[in-house]
Amino acid sequence: MNIIDGLCYDDVLLIPQHSEIESRADISVEIDLGKGIRLSGPFISANMKTVTGPRLASEMYPYGMGVLHRFDTVQNQIKNYKDTINSRLIIENTVGISVGINDVKETEALISGTGTKIVCVDVAHGDHGKAIGMVSWIHAAFPKVLLIAGNVATGAGAKRLAAAGADVIKVGIGPGSLCTTRVETAAGVPQLTALEDVYKTLCADQRNIPGRTRPRIIADGGIKASGDVVKALCFADAVMLGSILAGTDEAPGEVVNLEDKEYKQYAGSSTHKTNRIEGVAGLIPCKGPMSEILERFKEGLQSGLSYQGCDNLVDLKESPQFVRISSAGLMESHPHANLK
Repeated sequence: MNIIDGLCYDDVLLIPQHSEIESRADISVEIDLGKGIRLSGPFISANMKTVTGPRLASEMYPYGMGVLHRFDTVQNQIKNYKDTINSRLIIENTVGISVGINDVKETEALISGTGTKIVCVDVAHGDHGKAIGMVSWIHAAFPKVLLIAGNVATGAGAKRLAAAGADVIKVGIGPGSLCTTRVETAAGVPQLTALEDVYKTLCADQRNIPGRTRPRIIADGGIKASGDVVKALCFADAVMLGSILAGTDEAPGEVVNLEDKEYKQYAGSSTHKTNRIEGVAGLIPCKGPMSEILERFKEGLQSGLSYQGCDNLVDLKESPQFVRISSAGLMESHPHANLK
């Protein structure tokens, strides 16, 4: 039996480094995902039914990208994409669609019907033969599309998706706030360890194949604060946000008034089924405009980069230095004054 240590975001802190950064406003958080897709920021809305609809996707472009969910008919998905694009003609490179691993005909119809440049193969267990086969087929049939695939939690799984043609790989098995995968299946890898393994594996693969570009990485799940974003981006190129954006004004769903407080539904889902083993549903408090949250996260990320002496996200990956902390260290890291 081989047992390795696994670390989550809360298990570590980044050691501050010497900095010459004069202002966090000078720090760039732009990213390049390849195939002409450059984003203003590394924030990607989760392709969940209660997170990313047309309105939210259309408002993501100043911060990153919106990925529409796949839990609808093909006709409605095409309409949702057209509604998103028509609302902001400049965002064509910042909105993607999602497809399942068995949806060959549907995928053809969606790509043809939308003209999208970004497709996400969305499945709970991305290191699976069917997922790899679907990635390979899309890569061959639509080579100009930026192909996102996942989710995986190991370098070996990421390498298999990359070999099949994935341009961007989603990493995260079970860290999401509504995900019950680890509890129900005992499968998963703590998120920071998973990201490190995937990043090092893909970088090594890149070195072994001259001229090859490393696939980009999306850290999907487990983000609770902007500090987690800084830690994730030491290995990933972007972060996917679900619970952070759920409940915002732009998120889908009707407002529910309960005991004089307003909520929206937030549900985890890996299939169309109402009863599903790998996600739960509930109400999340309404949070107001999404832009206020993402501006705060962007500013926190820029401050985090400043503490590392970096003025861009590429330099952050060069040699990050972490310190492992105890439960007392985690408590010390949060506000803990006994105020009255």
